[in-house]
Amino acid sequence: MLKLFKKELRLNMPRALYLFALLGAMIIIPNYPYIVGTGYSIMHIMLYFQFVNENRSQEFSAILPVKRSDIVSSTTLVIVLCQMLNLAVSAILAYPSKLLNPNGANFVGLDANLTFFGVALIALAMFNLVVIPRYFKTGYKYGVTLILGLITFVLTYGVFELLVQLIPALTKSLDGYDVNYLWARLTVLLAGVIIYTLSTLLANKTAIKKFEKVNL
Repeated sequence: MLKLFKKELRLNMPRALYLFALLGAMIIIPNYPYIVGTGYSIMHIMLYFQFVNENRSQEFSAILPVKRSDIVSSTTLVIVLCQMLNLAVSAILAYPSKLLNPNGANFVGLDANLTFFGVALIALAMFNLVVIPRYFKTGYKYGVTLILGLITFVLTYGVFELLVQLIPALTKSLDGYDVNYLWARLTVLLAGVIIYTLSTLLANKTAIKKFEKVNL
């Protein structure tokens, strides 16, 4: 499977695509919805799928003496890589973001704190649950699939954002940087890590079952 993963990176991930990860740096823009930067990982994934199709990569892999489960898992790993690189850039710049924002707060959404990263992970987890199994129903159709994934991503994050902004208790404990509520923000982050991991594994397992039935 790791050999297939390396094949995906060399064949379907031109170096220029890695620049999309740098859009995670949008987190340093004062008073800006930081999730927009995270959302660009979806554009990264879309272009990756485009290269996969142009190179007929899934068809080529299917004729190799490899398991179809490994084909799916290597693609899932690339998707995770796109998402994690973007979030890593945002995480590195989270503290400078706090310093650059007026009064140290973001007025148009969650601050660049642990809550933001936890919620972003949950939104990406829901994206993966929609996109990965649906994509492997065919192994090449991704347009409508990515649109549905994007809608799911936006709605998931939007619901959490609204709850935090509209419920004073959540605003106090989950937004901002008050050290007295660090435990609450850390809880959201840990929940995000767990949900992202389990959801992506479930998406991969479901996709494997679907791809086994595909005639390429």
